[in-house]
Amino acid sequence: MDISIFIQIILGLVVVGIVIVLISSISGLKKKTNEINQADILADELDRQKKENLHLKDELKKINSVDNIFFASMIRLASRLKSEEIAKEMAGLLLNCLDAKEIAVFLSDEGGKRLNIVAQHGLNEDWIPRLVYELDEKYDKGKVGICFEKKLPIGEREFTILGIQEPYPIFSPDICYPLFYQNKKFGVIAITCKENLGERERNLLGVVSGIAGVALNNTRSFEDITFTAHTDPLTKLYNIGYFKGRFIDELDRAKRFQHNLSVAIIDLDRFKTYNDTYGHQAGDQLLIQLAHIFKKHFDKTDTLARYGGDEFIVMCPEINKQEAAKIIEVLLRDLEMYDFTRGKEKVKVTFSAGVSSYPDDGANGAELIKMADQALYGAKGAGRNIVQVYRPKIEKI
Repeated sequence: MDISIFIQIILGLVVVGIVIVLISSISGLKKKTNEINQADILADELDRQKKENLHLKDELKKINSVDNIFFASMIRLASRLKSEEIAKEMAGLLLNCLDAKEIAVFLSDEGGKRLNIVAQHGLNEDWIPRLVYELDEKYDKGKVGICFEKKLPIGEREFTILGIQEPYPIFSPDICYPLFYQNKKFGVIAITCKENLGERERNLLGVVSGIAGVALNNTRSFEDITFTAHTDPLTKLYNIGYFKGRFIDELDRAKRFQHNLSVAIIDLDRFKTYNDTYGHQAGDQLLIQLAHIFKKHFDKTDTLARYGGDEFIVMCPEINKQEAAKIIEVLLRDLEMYDFTRGKEKVKVTFSAGVSSYPDDGANGAELIKMADQALYGAKGAGRNIVQVYRPKIEKI
């Protein structure tokens, strides 16, 4: 074979080998590049998922936090024993859970004739005394009144369909939910929103208003039981059992803070004669009238009770017996202006009273009541229609 041809063949083979090596190298490089790109993509995806998981974890924490606040508030709401406390708990709960601009909780009065605000957020303080919803037919009830009357949620749609007028331009809630239990109506939650409420928020409002209705029913039942246990059935004043418990508490307080504490026993003059003349039913009516007069006379810090029969007892904190006697003397003089009518006859009623006080006349309730009773006995002996303070007898040596 010609040497030149042999060399050409060898060079051709070398070129082919180089091409194969180059192709193989390029293929390997591409493979490595692809592997690097895939690794980068995988790393980016893992990083993205990690960030998303952290975000979801944070969101879950927020949801759990809101749920914990919600359930804790619901437990507190259900455990309250006063209507005002339930209303305040509701307002606080909804403020935490809803993006609300204004929240007002209205409760009805004892006669169910009007709705008054007992808890609120976001309202002008000057408006609150004016935002009273009269439930009489002649007044515009607005969303709040209609919601209470019909025991149904009332929003803008229902409001427009019913063609209702708002009585107060200063307050036009977006939605109202009733507070009721079975056939008992207690009040209304009224809310002005920053944004339209979604289904979740409406469901939450329904749950809160429902549980609040149960809580208010329990509270009213508890208040009724407590009132019956502590109240004289005829006069509706406190009974002597409740009075003695309060007396012990106030006496402990007087000792702790070194205050005076006075007690007075009031006994109607010649009540037996009145009963014998006009009958026991008339006597009961007289006691009811007098209880009403007495109750208006004394301060809220004083405790007035029916002692028994025609006797009343009153406790006056932080004043001595002379000051307490003056208060009762004013009542006695005011009573002279009243005519108690029996048929065509007008009857005047008077009383006698005895007053004692801590620490001058005793260190415990029994002693103080005993000394007040002795002072009362002295007032009766002095001709009735008089108030006497207890004065210790000075024994002769």
